[in-house]
Amino acid sequence: MTAARRTRVTLVAMVGAVSLLLGACGASAAASTKTAKAEAEIQHAYSTLFNFANHSVSAKTAVIQDGSTLRAALKQALSSSLAKKAAGAEVIAVRVRSTLQCQEAALVSPCAKVTYNLLGPTHAPLFSTPSSGYAVYVKGRWLVAKPTICGLLELFYSTSGHKGVPSGC
Repeated sequence: MTAARRTRVTLVAMVGAVSLLLGACGASAAASTKTAKAEAEIQHAYSTLFNFANHSVSAKTAVIQDGSTLRAALKQALSSSLAKKAAGAEVIAVRVRSTLQCQEAALVSPCAKVTYNLLGPTHAPLFSTPSSGYAVYVKGRWLVAKPTICGLLELFYSTSGHKGVPSGC
């Protein structure tokens, strides 16, 4: 192989390697932006749902998967004395799950596992350990997964003397 040909082959290889690296960086930046957007949407959904100072059932059902079916149960929970203790949620971590992990959790895919703190009126966590739940991506929006809120509504029912399962769960 001539020196000119070796130089050309080396140059082509270097251009290819640089192209691959730049493509990988672009993909990484796009994935990072997508993750940041998902985290922001999930934070908004959890904060809206758990801001019990705002008693708008419509605002809360709008951020829950299949939220309209939970209208009656949410209305009942919002009128309780327990609701006065929470003023929002602080999302600590969001971990997007694989399709298999979503299926194992009986959720649609994509889904994300969410670690969060329920906040009191002073914006301090209400509990000593964070809670966990899920978010699901439905029709272009991240929403609080229905099983997450149904689990909490069931706890509300059992601690407030109600029998059965909350309406819509």
